[in-house]
Amino acid sequence: MDPLFLGLGMALAFFVSATIGLFLARANAQKQLVRAEADLAERDGELGQARGNLGELETRLAATNAELKQLENLRAELQAERTNGQAKAQELAALKAQMDEREVGLEREKQALAKMGAEVQAKFQALATEVLETSQKKLTETARANLGAQQEKAVLEFKSLVNPVGENLKALRDHVEQVEKQRLSDKTGLVQQIQHLSEGLNRQQGETAKLVNALQRSSTTRGQWGERTVENILELAGLTKGIDYESQHQTRSAEGEALRPDFVVRLPGGGRFVIDSKVALTAYLDAVDAVDEAGRKEALGRHAQQVRTHVKQLAKKDYASAVDGAIDFVALFIPGESFYSAAIDEDPNLFDEAVKAGVIITTPATLLALAKAVSYGWRQQQLEDNAEKISALGAELYERLSTFSGHLDRVGSGLRSATSNYNKAVSSLESRVLVSGRKLAELNGNAQKTIEPPKQVEENPRALAAPDAAE
Repeated sequence: MDPLFLGLGMALAFFVSATIGLFLARANAQKQLVRAEADLAERDGELGQARGNLGELETRLAATNAELKQLENLRAELQAERTNGQAKAQELAALKAQMDEREVGLEREKQALAKMGAEVQAKFQALATEVLETSQKKLTETARANLGAQQEKAVLEFKSLVNPVGENLKALRDHVEQVEKQRLSDKTGLVQQIQHLSEGLNRQQGETAKLVNALQRSSTTRGQWGERTVENILELAGLTKGIDYESQHQTRSAEGEALRPDFVVRLPGGGRFVIDSKVALTAYLDAVDAVDEAGRKEALGRHAQQVRTHVKQLAKKDYASAVDGAIDFVALFIPGESFYSAAIDEDPNLFDEAVKAGVIITTPATLLALAKAVSYGWRQQQLEDNAEKISALGAELYERLSTFSGHLDRVGSGLRSATSNYNKAVSSLESRVLVSGRKLAELNGNAQKTIEPPKQVEENPRALAAPDAAE
């Protein structure tokens, strides 16, 4: 075979083999490319899903951060409430100490009144016994006919004097019993108030959540909630609506402007003071809802400014001139220690400047202490009134005993005078009348019975022992 043809054949065979190999390799590469594109599409789908999951996780992370922020705020409020609870526990201990001290004082007063009543009653019984014994010993059978009218008059005078004394003693015992009942009532009421205060401390956690819900509603709802809180505090302190305080009292200013303070509390001695419970708290709620520190700081600044503005408005109304008997300050009630602390932290001079303007900023704890002081003042006023009545009754009883002693002394003087006249009459009968009668009987000689002279009375009424009793 020609080598040329052989070379061409080999070259052609090599070319065909290379072409077939290249075709097979290209087909295989095409399959791998299709498979790679399918894998790439699947990876793109997984990447899209992963991006979606990442977005969802970022959203949940933001919500979790907001919840953590809210939990931090709630933790701060809880710490404030715990501090408030400790203050109220200290107040509870102080109230218990006052109750014990007052109970000791009332017990001493009861013993003194009981001792005075016993002494007066013993003196009265001694005088009555002495009068009866003296009357029995001094009024003899022979003088009874002559002294009957005077004795009857003395008995009537004695009864007219003894009956009022007995009535006064009964009234004195009634006053002592009333003081004892008042002491027991005050003790029971104070124990109940302490129990109510303890129950209020236990309910405070739940009330915190209710507070947030109420404050997030309308301004009218917040105002009503503040008024209910003040009214609950006043009732907890023992004050009675319509007697010790009034709500929505209507009056007019010096310029004729209509005013309606939320509460007007009566004070012992005729004074009054006004309580306002409509302070705005919207800025504080904005601070609670703030997502960053800058927003929170700005909202707290507005909160302090709202409180300061309300103080100026109250000072401008001049309730001291508009309400009869009002003292020269108004109590501005803020329904939470955290609200007050936030305002003072932003404006440290707020309280001092409010006092200078005639406005005292109060919280539930300080308003309760103020109302307790008013309630205690009313109870002290009642005790002073009872003490004055007892003193007047004692003076009246002493005056009646003095009058009775004078009448009794005059009865004794009358008895002594009657006894002296009786003895003189007996002496005259014996020395003048009976002598002539006996002589007449002897001259007639028919004396059948001897005339015996009546016996003289040798005893006199006993004088009063007390030198000042007859004055």
